[in-house]
Amino acid sequence: MTNIMRSVDTAIHWIEDVVSAFSLAAIVAIAAANTVDRYIFASGFLWADEVNQALLVAMAMFGSARAFRTGGHIEFSTVSNLPKSHAVRMGLRAFILLLTVIFLVFLFIICAQYTSRGTILSTVLKVPRMYYYVSMPIGFGLCIYELVRMAKHKIVDDPVQDGNQ
Repeated sequence: MTNIMRSVDTAIHWIEDVVSAFSLAAIVAIAAANTVDRYIFASGFLWADEVNQALLVAMAMFGSARAFRTGGHIEFSTVSNLPKSHAVRMGLRAFILLLTVIFLVFLFIICAQYTSRGTILSTVLKVPRMYYYVSMPIGFGLCIYELVRMAKHKIVDDPVQDGNQ
């Protein structure tokens, strides 16, 4: 069972990395090509802004989950490191983690509802907007997964005792 979970976790890690990197590379390539086309050939791609908006949202959402995985998100550990008691610090970190997960679940639900109602077609490409928004609930779902995956480490590991305060 642990091999299956490890394989799933590796696949999720790979998806987060690939989608984030591909989105960034595509945004840069489309913006550069559009700039060249606009200023040298005096035309431009009508679809470039719409595609870049969708890619920017995807990059932000998958990159956010990737940042949770790699510890790249900022934490306000000053408050949770103040109490002298190790048990109180662990309880405070657990409470903060629980609040964060609840907030992410709320955002996941709101974004899933928002995505499901995105039936209006985009201006240029005439694609339902739900396809532009689908990365939002996926990204919040991945953030929830990453936080739950690291919950024990985030609660039990004590930076105060390790001297990292």
